[in-house]
Amino acid sequence: MARFRLRYQSTDLEMPVGEFVVGRSSTCHLALDDGLVSRRHAVFRVSTSGVEVEDLGSRNGVLVNGAAIEGTRKLKHLDRVVIGAQELLLLKVQADTARPRNDRPTLAGMTLDLPLVRPDEVPDEPTVATRSESVLDRIADKALALGRYEEAERMLARRLRQLLLGAQRGTALTPEQLTGATEYALRLAEGLQRGAWLDFVFDIHDASEALIDVDTVARLHDLVRKLRYSGGAAFRRYMTNLRARSGSLKPSERFVVQRLEGLERVVGA
Repeated sequence: MARFRLRYQSTDLEMPVGEFVVGRSSTCHLALDDGLVSRRHAVFRVSTSGVEVEDLGSRNGVLVNGAAIEGTRKLKHLDRVVIGAQELLLLKVQADTARPRNDRPTLAGMTLDLPLVRPDEVPDEPTVATRSESVLDRIADKALALGRYEEAERMLARRLRQLLLGAQRGTALTPEQLTGATEYALRLAEGLQRGAWLDFVFDIHDASEALIDVDTVARLHDLVRKLRYSGGAAFRRYMTNLRARSGSLKPSERFVVQRLEGLERVVGA
């Protein structure tokens, strides 16, 4: 009989038959400390014959192998599920590979195993440019979680600026790339108290001709006060170009523009 595990950051999480909930809440089976993850983001439903995942109406959705899902999706061995900025890999293992359960640690009631899949079974790791977690990305995330912001910046800065340069040269970024780059920049700005990373957020959205989402605008309102950000060419350029496109915006998008104009008043005060 097949058994199923989720691999997360090089650790395998045993999934018994039933529901396995993933989200930001500590009540979830797997709690993810990620601002892009909803409190109850997704549920994996496990049976003896297979696994399916369902988006629980999350703000940022669920991706399976790079494609957003609607409702429920059946999964197969080595499918990659992205929740927020975190990637989970589904593993199907045979019952005879089980290990004794004595004295192993647990996470929210779930057994933690060392990796059991051979290295040649796992696809090559994508890079940060696809907003998946390569080995280096995981190290950067851990550095951020530990407050080692300068280390994280050294690991991330070059690739983030490559994304920006590509966008400025006309390379279209995926929503995941834009969201991931923005999240890293905001965390670096806050941790390093460095307004240049706020400039990066405005520059990459301007190059992508993208409206900053409402949650990010709320974080920007908080950060410009904390950092005493005085604005600059990147912010002014973004707002000028955004207003030039405002005629084609939906009412909900115009609300976001109003919030950004409020940010302008805070910066100019």
